[in-house]
Amino acid sequence: MNTIRVILCATAILATTSFAHASTISMDAKEGDGPERVGPRQQPASGKPSLQSTSRWTELMLKDDAVYMQLTDYGMKQVGEPEDAPARDEGFFGNMMRSMALSGVKHFLNHSIALSLADMRSALVRRGEVVLVTCQGKEVFNKVKINDQVQTYPQDKAEEFVKDLNRQREKLPACRT
Repeated sequence: MNTIRVILCATAILATTSFAHASTISMDAKEGDGPERVGPRQQPASGKPSLQSTSRWTELMLKDDAVYMQLTDYGMKQVGEPEDAPARDEGFFGNMMRSMALSGVKHFLNHSIALSLADMRSALVRRGEVVLVTCQGKEVFNKVKINDQVQTYPQDKAEEFVKDLNRQREKLPACRT
């Protein structure tokens, strides 16, 4: 089972427990191991294209050799302290278990998912979703759902991001083998 799927499964399990107030986060990962990789959280680079979802939960960043997707600072805060979380008195043990569960979720989600430009055939925008197509034809970084809502981006900004991404991608050799 690939790392991304493990992270998403752990998040889903912890998010459904009575100890965690985290939102449900899912990503379509039918193909198994692909070229996308989990890595450290990224900081936006000055002068490099970046894009924030309309919900403010996720962001995409283009750096020299890869595209990164991660939760925004707002998204990370919502995982630990959602605005609509009911105040509960769960007692000492309940509060301790909730803190441990949230700590684990935050640890897993405090990463980025990267796709190397060398492993990417193209990028496009489909109804506000940024879709990256791998050399094998697999669509990645789309169908990311938070609270059962697919993450979309402002259409005009998404088209500009994808245009920059495809321009950068064209500078590299065609899909490596």
